[in-house]
Amino acid sequence: MTFTRLLLLVTTTLFPVITNAQALKPGFDKAEYIELLKVNHRVHIDVAKWSDTLGTPDPEQCKLVYRSPVVGFDNLWDLWKKNKSVGVIAVRGSVQTGPSFLANLYAAMVPAKGSLQLTKDVSFDYNLSNNPNAAVHVGWLVSMANLSGDIVAKIDSCYKTGMKEFILTGHSQGGGIVFLLNSYLENLKVQGKLPADIRFKTYCSAGPKPGNLFYAYDYENMTRGGWAYNVVNTADWVPDVPFTVQTVDDFTAVNPFHGAKAQIKKLKFPKNIALRHVYDQMSKPSYKARKNYQKYLGKMVSQTVKKQFPDFVTPQYYNSNYYVRTGNTIPLNADEEYYKLFSNDPANPNIWQHHLPRPYLYLAEKLK
Repeated sequence: MTFTRLLLLVTTTLFPVITNAQALKPGFDKAEYIELLKVNHRVHIDVAKWSDTLGTPDPEQCKLVYRSPVVGFDNLWDLWKKNKSVGVIAVRGSVQTGPSFLANLYAAMVPAKGSLQLTKDVSFDYNLSNNPNAAVHVGWLVSMANLSGDIVAKIDSCYKTGMKEFILTGHSQGGGIVFLLNSYLENLKVQGKLPADIRFKTYCSAGPKPGNLFYAYDYENMTRGGWAYNVVNTADWVPDVPFTVQTVDDFTAVNPFHGAKAQIKKLKFPKNIALRHVYDQMSKPSYKARKNYQKYLGKMVSQTVKKQFPDFVTPQYYNSNYYVRTGNTIPLNADEEYYKLFSNDPANPNIWQHHLPRPYLYLAEKLK
């Protein structure tokens, strides 16, 4: 056998296997995101009404194979099949129901590692970060907790068929949940509760801020190398939320402002009095804002949560509300041509004009 024929034989027999094993590649892929945007549109719509959907094309490469029951804060997820080796886990975002918006309003922070008592019989242990200073949005954590058991079971089933690669995706609130889901699943791999050779790639779309700076650092380190993105329309307000309050307590331990009070005390009179007054004028407003934030979006909202889930045990909140943008962000720049099609008039009663799939699809298709 000649060398050329031998090379041809090796190429034709081995190359398909190698290609199939490496179906997912790191890095932002415009076509990949546009396909997932179409999937995210469908996950918000009853399957029976898909034929009536206008404005957003059908997914071309992905096929729906499973839709979950509605759980938690009216959350659900879809399993789509891209090919034999790649599945797509799409988490639904906010819908027009009270429980769905309650998940967004329940915006106190909890530690990124701990346990939630969802019902009398169901306790959810989670680890999203090993940093004791990392904290996340409690409403989206509860949503993720209610979805996670079904998702992990389906991943196990898919793995047995040879599917070892999954894209995690969600638009809006779905993006907020998917940040936390990504962290949860990766830590299950570390704990040996999911196979180590499973690969996750994440596309959040219009994703809000899921946690504080220490959580963001951990998430970005975990997904480094091009394995996670958040795609945002620069005219969309949803990526701006939740409200964020930064206090001196949110600084790292060696930040000079963190220990400023102790240093001021060491100064001689009257410098210590003058500087203490300046320090209080700068720091007290943010402390007051944090206190009000936790009062209204933590304690008060939790009373409504208890009505929705009577056996839910209110967790111990993390004493911070310093939410930050998380992950590798892909901005979709809303330019002059965009505003000719999508109004930016604050008087426009449609607050979602920049948030829906159609404007995202328009801007995504313009990416180079």
